[in-house]
Amino acid sequence: MLYVAPRWRCLLAVAMAIAAVLSAAGGAGAQETCSGAVPPPPKRGAWMSIASFGGAGDGRTLNTAAFAAAVASIQRRRARGGALLYVPPGVWLTGPFSLTSHMTLFLACGAVIRATQDTSSWPLIDPLPSYGRGRELPGKRYISLIHGNGLQDVFITGENGTIDGQGSVWWDMWKKGTLPFTRPHLLELMDSSNAIVSNLVFQDSPFWNIHPVYCSNVLIRNLTILAPHDSPNTDGIDPGFEQQCVH
Repeated sequence: MLYVAPRWRCLLAVAMAIAAVLSAAGGAGAQETCSGAVPPPPKRGAWMSIASFGGAGDGRTLNTAAFAAAVASIQRRRARGGALLYVPPGVWLTGPFSLTSHMTLFLACGAVIRATQDTSSWPLIDPLPSYGRGRELPGKRYISLIHGNGLQDVFITGENGTIDGQGSVWWDMWKKGTLPFTRPHLLELMDSSNAIVSNLVFQDSPFWNIHPVYCSNVLIRNLTILAPHDSPNTDGIDPGFEQQCVH
């Protein structure tokens, strides 16, 4: 179920269209396929906290390096069943970081992953092959706050923790015509499979909130997605070219 606060807007036209198509096309059969597409989150073989990698949830310390170090540790350890990265209560300011396979990113109740508003710290990546250019402007595009490419067995979940894009600086550039490249998403998964995104709040994304593309077996459920009514193109879920389910 997706809840939207009365004073806010959640643009989920694409997601609702997909749900309608699934319902109309397959009836009970489609429902059965959807429910069995992705297994429940597994019990991971290792557990670690972002605080163990020098992170500080004080809302001021930039934690980009801490998130990168934590994900690199998961890759090196190769724990049986993968690893869970725990984000405790607090405000964890960060630039973009990437996930790895066999990983759970878990936001505790009261945890906020907050994007830095220093746009110069956002790396650029190539446009999607299906677009051939940035979605908004020619050339490259800014990487998403949380990014995954070529992954398997990835879960982004929690106890209604928040992923906050602090998108106002991006919206202002878009409105003033000073945006140099296509804006970043909050979460983008590319060429990935067997993923769940659930039990979180996404708010104030610079651009689309969640963009799974060229993926299979992606399940998105139980999210709250918030943005001001005049924020440009802050769509909730924009899937592309994949097999997935939106609950």
